[in-house]
Amino acid sequence: MKISKSEHMKFSQQFSTIEKHADDENMLTEVLEEMPLEDLEHLRAYLSGTMSLTPYSHIKSIFMYSFVGMSVIYLIFLYQTNTWLSFTAIILLLVVEFRLFQVAYSPPVNTHVILAHRRRKYDRIVQVIGTILKKRYLKELQNAVINF
Repeated sequence: MKISKSEHMKFSQQFSTIEKHADDENMLTEVLEEMPLEDLEHLRAYLSGTMSLTPYSHIKSIFMYSFVGMSVIYLIFLYQTNTWLSFTAIILLLVVEFRLFQVAYSPPVNTHVILAHRRRKYDRIVQVIGTILKKRYLKELQNAVINF
């Protein structure tokens, strides 16, 4: 979602206000009820984005290092008679194996845990915004039917 430079300060102020009240459900609902319809739609569109998943990046790294490790093992068996190439391949294989085990058995990085916590908070905000928008659209639809 693109935000013009003139609206950037207003949007960032709204976003920080909502983020402060995200833990308290009642305050969040009150703050979001006071916002105009267009701002709610902007916030919903902004917060509905996806983030990369930690397990996917770990699995991707494991597959990449496994492929490199298997390629090095193939080179070792192919060029067994060449001492220099064999020694270099064994050192490279040990580095790849060390990195593979480091990636496979490392816990999630602190930043990923923080991002996951924020994602849960943002998802809760998006759900509240969604219910408020449904209520407002329903009111507008009922008013349009009555006036028609």
